[in-house]
Amino acid sequence: MTRFYDAKSDYDLDTVEDILDSGGVEYSVQMGKEESDIKEILIAEEDLPYVEELLFLSKKRLFCSLNQNLQ
Repeated sequence: MTRFYDAKSDYDLDTVEDILDSGGVEYSVQMGKEESDIKEILIAEEDLPYVEELLFLSKKRLFCSLNQNLQ
């Protein structure tokens, strides 16, 4: 497994998990070692290109959602 994403909030984590779930990607979440608030999302290294494509295709949804949540 390789570290794919560091979620800084529960909302951030839920958003990325939704994207991974919608793409059928297996992943695990662990607490970051450096900062206790960070949650690391781990995926299989061979899934990385597919997951990057999923995230790219969901980019507008992800960033619009994050922006609205921060306001």
